[in-house]
Amino acid sequence: MAGPTAGFVGSDALTTPRKAGLHSEKTRLGYLLIGIPLVYVLLVILLPLLFNVYASLQSWRLVGPPPQFIGLDNYIAILTESRWLSSLGRTLLFTALAVGIEVLLGFAIALLLYHRFNNIRWLRALFLMPMMISEVAAALAWRLILTGDSGLANWITTSLGFEPQLWLGPDWAFFSIVAVDVWQQTPFVILVIFAALQGVPKELLEAAEIDGASLLQRIRKIILPLILPSLTVILIFRTVFALRVFTTVWILTGGGPGDETAVLGIEIYRTAFSSFDTGFGAALSISMLVLSMIVGVFYMRAFRREALS
Repeated sequence: MAGPTAGFVGSDALTTPRKAGLHSEKTRLGYLLIGIPLVYVLLVILLPLLFNVYASLQSWRLVGPPPQFIGLDNYIAILTESRWLSSLGRTLLFTALAVGIEVLLGFAIALLLYHRFNNIRWLRALFLMPMMISEVAAALAWRLILTGDSGLANWITTSLGFEPQLWLGPDWAFFSIVAVDVWQQTPFVILVIFAALQGVPKELLEAAEIDGASLLQRIRKIILPLILPSLTVILIFRTVFALRVFTTVWILTGGGPGDETAVLGIEIYRTAFSSFDTGFGAALSISMLVLSMIVGVFYMRAFRREALS
């Protein structure tokens, strides 16, 4: 009996180091796979963010005396000076108008495609085309459409018997950039909501229709609760991106005429790269980041309460 037992124990003793070696290799591989993204986050996101926070606490101009620590003075100026408060107000108004119209219009179009044109693929592709165009190319095209009497917008206006308008002038510039943003970003809303609608059980909708529920009741009681997570994603993404809008506004109006379209993104660029006020530009960018985070947390909490209720 002693011989076989000794052989069995010896076999376990041989396999244990091998298992330990495999476990050690897997551990090293795991650390490597985790470490690469962490290094990326550290170098590309965290360090620039920390430097931006540091710069926002300085009186720092690229051309002038060396940086001087001033604490929260830059942030106090943002909250007290009328120019920055006006820019914040324009940014919030732009975000509310653009995101509100995009969500309502995108939901309506997605619902129409789902119920009436679900099998017409080319129509879905047509609605998604504006999203595929780069912001620079789209803004340049819209500037040609909206500029002067020779633009397509005024040609249509005069053809209908109306007076030509300065679409990028003081009266219409702000609404023009909202319209361009809605044109380009609504396809994202359509795409996400249309995909979410595929997960809504048709049996529920058919049963509700048989029971006499109207279209609005079916939307409110069945569709909206089931696609609530997708709506949360849409609102967070679109609100954050609308708050930091820059490219479309810069190409169409440059923030003008005057300051009519000077949203926060434009003011950050002007402050940091035209006035060379690095410290104040950093404070503006940190303020935009904090505002985006507050909005994101608000959306998630609001929709979580809605889902639980």
